[in-house]
Amino acid sequence: MSRGHRVVPHTAGIALEAWADGREECLAEAARALVETFADVGDAVPDHCDTIALAEETDEELLITLLDEVVREVERSGRVAVDVSIDERTGATEGQVEMRLATVPLETVGRAGASPAPISREGLRFGREAGMWHAHVVIGL
Repeated sequence: MSRGHRVVPHTAGIALEAWADGREECLAEAARALVETFADVGDAVPDHCDTIALAEETDEELLITLLDEVVREVERSGRVAVDVSIDERTGATEGQVEMRLATVPLETVGRAGASPAPISREGLRFGREAGMWHAHVVIGL
């Protein structure tokens, strides 16, 4: 399986790019890229986990909601995600996605930059291209 992410300069701030064989893995890679813009989590071992059920209309909305949740976790509880996993739900909750954020206190990891600004919908892309899932998101600075 091939997956990864990177952060690149953009005229409005920075752009997160993520890719993976599957949709859930690509979402997780995008969240990891976002965290890298403001925290150096290194080998931090999580001491807490939050589970959130998401049911968005489109893949793009799901991506935005996921990234917003990562930002809200920092703002709400002062905790940063060091591991992210996404699972498609089935049965009675079919159509929802379960997101798990394994976190540590922000003060226990290195700071790589300022806390992230709002996620822009301009230039947002998330979908399958050439047999892989790709995400592109712009973050203002």
